[in-house]
Amino acid sequence: MIRTIMIALISATVVLAGVDSAIAQAMGPCLPHAEAVAKLGTEYGERQVGIGLGSRGSSVAELYVAESGTWTILITRTNGLSCIAASGDNWSSSPLLVDDAT
Repeated sequence: MIRTIMIALISATVVLAGVDSAIAQAMGPCLPHAEAVAKLGTEYGERQVGIGLGSRGSSVAELYVAESGTWTILITRTNGLSCIAASGDNWSSSPLLVDDAT
């Protein structure tokens, strides 16, 4: 379980390295953070597996994944609004990182 979370965090960091609030403002749809998280949980069964601070500390990036393989990257700005940056199906962890115990 910890290994899966570590893999998800590394993957999210790579994907989100350049995302900041200016990009998040161009994304949609946006909802208050609590509503967005609730919707991801109830409609898709997704739960948070990774989190990171955006460049310049102006946003927080979160990765949500479901057992079914759906995934969502949520960007939350300092005003509390969360926007979907990306989403998709068939999430899988990198087999190259699975055996890495560090």
